[in-house]
Amino acid sequence: MKQLVFLGDTSTDRLHSCLHNIGSKKIFLVRGKKSYELCGAKHYIESAIAPLNCTLYEFYEFEENPKISDVERGLTYLVEQGADIVVAIGGGSVIDMAKLIRFFYSYKGDFKKNNFIKEKELLPFISIPTTAGTGSEATHFAVVYKDRVKHSVAHKDILSDISIINPSFTYNNPKYLAACTGFDALAQAIEAYWSIHATEESDSYAIHAIELLWKNMPLAVNSKIKESLNNISEGSYWAGKAINIAKTTAPHAMSYAFTSYYNVPHGHAVALTFPFFIAFNTNIPEKEYKGNITHKNYVEKINILFTILEVDKSDLISFVFQNYISLLGLSSVLGFDKKIIISNINMERMENNPRALTQKYINDVLDSIHL
Repeated sequence: MKQLVFLGDTSTDRLHSCLHNIGSKKIFLVRGKKSYELCGAKHYIESAIAPLNCTLYEFYEFEENPKISDVERGLTYLVEQGADIVVAIGGGSVIDMAKLIRFFYSYKGDFKKNNFIKEKELLPFISIPTTAGTGSEATHFAVVYKDRVKHSVAHKDILSDISIINPSFTYNNPKYLAACTGFDALAQAIEAYWSIHATEESDSYAIHAIELLWKNMPLAVNSKIKESLNNISEGSYWAGKAINIAKTTAPHAMSYAFTSYYNVPHGHAVALTFPFFIAFNTNIPEKEYKGNITHKNYVEKINILFTILEVDKSDLISFVFQNYISLLGLSSVLGFDKKIIISNINMERMENNPRALTQKYINDVLDSIHL
């Protein structure tokens, strides 16, 4: 079934009508903790369900970056309560948690191998992001950690049936959170654009996302300008649509250990290596290029990207992004072990990169992070 999407300020009243049309009686709500009330989500949910004759079951006691043990607890609670719909309202970790609980309610199998068998019908699922950046509301995969190792569970039935994207939930997000999630969206869009799996469709989503995100990010993060915040929410959605097809690449592949071992938030972890990789991937010698289109066409794509970013020369791009990331307040991290980062590179994501990384390149990128 094609996802139904409501985007923008006018999406506010959609939840009530969706729940009414589905006929929900027992709602399983996956939500954040303090952020749930601070961003206005609590009032929104309570107002939507007040006229309905239904019961709300809330699940929120889980860590950021979903752990498989938390998914199992949530699934047990869902089954015990006999809920008939799953609603997620929160950031990327919240939506990923809801995706996984809803999926494993119906499917059994090995998440490490993405090998599943459907045993029950899916429950209806509505996702409502309260941060702008993860794109989780637009993708058919979800991240789960087991023993500090990140796994991406992918299946068409992981995508939510309905997504309600109301940018007002992001208006009061702390600056650092807005910077982390927003940069993640920008990185997703650019990575999808240069990914070896990029298509004309994903390119159109990625370009639209970059156009919305690039100039609006500093204004949204540093000045809280409403129009810019609205554009970031929309840009995040289109970035999610882009990676839903093309997937992420090297910057994401090297980011996960910074999060699981050093508690660096995901978007910040992606930003650490991004200046290196944008220089690395936008100036690829023909003999090192491994994409699915011709090298000439790839160069033409990169020229379009540079035009959007308003960068004249490829040798300036790393410097431009270092300044941009600093402007967002995403500083370097101190004291990480290179061996831990290298041994935890996500090779599935790395394989999507248009240029292969040798051991020397991997050392270079880690050395490029100022310690």
